[in-house]
Amino acid sequence: MRMRSGVAFAVKLIFLLCLCVLVYSAVQIFKAPVEARHALEDWAKKREEAPRLTVPEDETPLPAGMVSLPGEPDNSSASTSQSGTTYTEGEVIGEIYFPSLNKRVAILEGTQRPQLKRGAGHYTGSAVVGTSGNSVLAGHRDTVFRSLGSLKKHDLIEVETVDGKFVYEVTGSTIVDGEERGAIKESDTPILTLITCYPFSYVGSAPERYLLSASLIRREPLLQEQH
Repeated sequence: MRMRSGVAFAVKLIFLLCLCVLVYSAVQIFKAPVEARHALEDWAKKREEAPRLTVPEDETPLPAGMVSLPGEPDNSSASTSQSGTTYTEGEVIGEIYFPSLNKRVAILEGTQRPQLKRGAGHYTGSAVVGTSGNSVLAGHRDTVFRSLGSLKKHDLIEVETVDGKFVYEVTGSTIVDGEERGAIKESDTPILTLITCYPFSYVGSAPERYLLSASLIRREPLLQEQH
């Protein structure tokens, strides 16, 4: 009897140990994703609190002479929209949205340092967005055009101005030397050219420029807010 009691006790002890191991394993399985999520949340918080990367003072996304447009006005500081609205240098003229990146950026008239600190700059003298010709937008790689290299062929780009909403489709990209002149040319059809410094991870004044091209595929009216 004593032997049977000992065996029964040993079986119960083994069962309890196995049960403890199973419970512990189950807790770890459910706990691990929670801890992983907390780690990501901690990183997101640290990233938000980290000092912002400043753009080098000598970095110019759109060097002088890189745009070659026939009939381009000299020293012009304004563009005129389809509706007759005149955009003055430094004015916010619209918004560009990258659906695949879920990112929105303001567009300002002009490509000088003050405009590029606030958003993407429309090169005065290039076509007004949505019209025939080449609409050129410049931006810094470390701020508004970060992740521009992630866009792929056929991705959509949406641009809104007072004239409406214009949907472009990415057709390709190219990399040119920062000293190259006339790299951005006129077009007989409505296209969009985005330009920024390259390589994206380069420290200091980048030696090359990244050009992304897109063709206009659709025009839509702006939706008016209901009051």
